[in-house]
Amino acid sequence: MKRASSATVVYLLNFFAPDVIAIAQAWNQRVGKLIVLLSVAMEGNRSWKAEDGGLDVRQQRTWTRTRTDHHPSGYTDVNYVHFPIDTLKQLRRASADVVVSAELGARSMLAALYCARSGWFGLRQRRCQLVIAVSTSPWIEASRSGWLRKKQRSLLLARADRVTYHGPECKQWLLELGVPEDRLAPFHYSADPTKIYRGELQSQTADCVRVLTVGQLIDRKGVREGLANMIEVTRQSPDLLIEWTLIGGGPLLAELKEVATPDNLKIDWRGNCDAEQIRDAYRDHEIMFFPTRGDEWGLVVDEALHSGLVVIGNERAQAVAALIRNEFNGWIVEIDRADSLAHAISAYAKLDAAQRMKMRQQARESVVDRTPENSADQITSLIDQMLAEPQSGDSSHR
Repeated sequence: MKRASSATVVYLLNFFAPDVIAIAQAWNQRVGKLIVLLSVAMEGNRSWKAEDGGLDVRQQRTWTRTRTDHHPSGYTDVNYVHFPIDTLKQLRRASADVVVSAELGARSMLAALYCARSGWFGLRQRRCQLVIAVSTSPWIEASRSGWLRKKQRSLLLARADRVTYHGPECKQWLLELGVPEDRLAPFHYSADPTKIYRGELQSQTADCVRVLTVGQLIDRKGVREGLANMIEVTRQSPDLLIEWTLIGGGPLLAELKEVATPDNLKIDWRGNCDAEQIRDAYRDHEIMFFPTRGDEWGLVVDEALHSGLVVIGNERAQAVAALIRNEFNGWIVEIDRADSLAHAISAYAKLDAAQRMKMRQQARESVVDRTPENSADQITSLIDQMLAEPQSGDSSHR
């Protein structure tokens, strides 16, 4: 019986983000051979440098188009849709035992076709099994509605031997699409370890609250609305001094920098920063403010918690809904409610130094198990389980 430790695994995804590289490096140590197929080296709206992490990474021939999603709540989001046209050829060349394909588009449809062909569409035992790795939430999917899309996804998911989810909202969405629970398994995101501050937590001065926000300055990330709320908070509390650092670039930067702010709100717009600069920023701040209007997860929440920051965010980010416990490692606030944000910041400001430090230590402890190694263990255990099961030629699991 073949096990993951001797299997050839092919991982298909759009591009290689730093956090995914860390998981793949750990995963590579647990399987016989890991091949990573990328649709593109890096997407145009990312500031990261394309890297391979020392792994067997192959870039596909891909057609790409840009799509603007209009969410019912009012924000817009620019996304890239990739069609990797040489997927079947690449998978034949790799001679995979297991294919793990991210998302529910063209790459996963072609991966499903390859796996079905490996069993001659039911005429013999399939040689290759399929895992579809899904990362979404019902809130994000509200901008991608439509009967045809839902039907396509249901049919595709029925062809997967297993389907992974990265959070509880994603799992519930998959169940509602008809995926049986016994074919679902977790495959968690994990923060990029190069951005995490792991040193001793530093006590901050009690006369101000130091807040950090990390992320793109785009409509979906909600910084425009977050700034308006922060201005209202400081206007209503003139004795409260907030120093707010924002890391990240984007089309809204020039507009946001022109906004007038009260004297007790000091803003530092740092633009795009490298991993070391981000790590230093985590060291120097107490609170992560994440005002997003929609995130399938929100890895900056993981980064902040690992670094010992208390997180203030809203449930439009699945990471906030899943990881944050009020008054333990942060606060969940209502989106677009300045009074809700004011309550959270005031509650933290009233804590003495020992209480603040306790919350920050609890923040670290709350994500101690969310590591690249544990994520790699999740997907490796799933592959072992699949390879141990009797296989049929039929790839449909309806």
